[in-house]
Amino acid sequence: MDWLDGDQARMHLTVSKTFLKKLDAARDALSHSMPGASRENVLEAALDRLLAERDRRKGITARPQTKRRPSRPDRIPAHVRREVWRRDGGRCTFVLPSGETCGSTHQLELDHIVPRARGGASTAENLRIRCKGHNLEEARRAFGDAVMDGYAARRRGG
Repeated sequence: MDWLDGDQARMHLTVSKTFLKKLDAARDALSHSMPGASRENVLEAALDRLLAERDRRKGITARPQTKRRPSRPDRIPAHVRREVWRRDGGRCTFVLPSGETCGSTHQLELDHIVPRARGGASTAENLRIRCKGHNLEEARRAFGDAVMDGYAARRRGG
C-alpha cells in the first residue's frame, strides 16, 4: 500500500468479474441515497454497515436502551458486553511473557476470569476480552489439555 498523504493511500487490488458486477449492482442500489457514488464510496458504505452490524451484535451501540432487559443465564447481558468492550478498548488484554499486552483486534471473544463452568458470573468484573487463541490458552490453563482436547473433538464431530 502506497501512502499518498495523511488521509489517502493507494491500494492495488485484483478482483473477479463477479465481484465487479456485485459492486456495480450495489452502486445502482444506492443510486437514490448516494447519487454519483464512486466504487470507493460504495465500498466504504458497505464497510460502515458491516462494522455497525458487528458492533450491534456485540452490544456496542451509540444509543443503548436505558431499560435493561433480562438475559438468559447462558448469555452475557448487552450492558455488560458494552462495559467490558469499552474498558478493554476492543483489544485482547492477554499479557505476553514480555509484559506487553497482546492488543489484537482479530477474532475477539469475551473470557470469564472464573469460568462459568466453575460458577463464574457474567459480570464486567469477571470478564475480559481475549483473542481466540489466548481465550483457548486460558481455557487450557483452567481445565487442562485433556478436557479441552475432548471438547475440541466433540465440536469436530469426532
